[in-house]
Amino acid sequence: MDQIDPEVLPLFGGLSLEQVYEKGREIQQKALEKEFNYRCVEGFYFLRIGLRKNPLFEHIKLQKALQDCCILEVGCAFGIDGRDLVFSQGVKPENYLGIDISSTFIDLGFELFEDKNTMKNCFAVKSVGDEDFSAFVKSKLKRVDIVVATLVLHVIPKECKEFVDQVYQLLEPYQGMFIGETMGIDLPDEEPFYFERHNSPRVCHTSVSLTKLFQSVGFKRVETTFLSRWRRGGEGITATCKEDEEKVKNRARLAFIAFA
Repeated sequence: MDQIDPEVLPLFGGLSLEQVYEKGREIQQKALEKEFNYRCVEGFYFLRIGLRKNPLFEHIKLQKALQDCCILEVGCAFGIDGRDLVFSQGVKPENYLGIDISSTFIDLGFELFEDKNTMKNCFAVKSVGDEDFSAFVKSKLKRVDIVVATLVLHVIPKECKEFVDQVYQLLEPYQGMFIGETMGIDLPDEEPFYFERHNSPRVCHTSVSLTKLFQSVGFKRVETTFLSRWRRGGEGITATCKEDEEKVKNRARLAFIAFA
């Protein structure tokens, strides 16, 4: 039961922790049957608050009144953070957009939270690799003050720089912020590490390489911090050389915030 963040309970209309756990297990099984090999499903992360627990989240509260912000979340999965923003943090539903490449995740989110009637316009299926990604976001939100990407960058190694550039272009007119987490390696190296996990391409950034990436597209200030409690082993990993393979076995979640 420790896999569930108790702070999610208000999103379930009075259900007990045990009831939420059982409901979550049913949704998890449905997702796994669709062969989604994602940590958020395998590790039951979709019932944990992510954004508000990011150690750099306080920077947002110091910079902007969250209730007045327009927020884009990329890789929203089942949508726990979006719902937390709306129902716990006072963000207006029309000012939040969560996108994911999986319609199954979005549909299962509606089933999990039983809120399709009230939240149906808050979520959409879209890939960061689509040519009309930025135009699509602009058609849904009147402005973009904050972009959230939790555990996204490391799974899009080919599109990563272009995506970060698009995020900057969306945020720059409003002096916005880009916040999230990615899998990283706590080393001083200036270049990221590329590898495969279960035959899917991945990239792990160091604090230095991630900062360089953000600054290369225009972000003015970048802060990062490692979350060592999320260290993972090396199961399913194939790296370009033995040295890098040993490095990525010690990868950890790397929290970041970048200011446009």
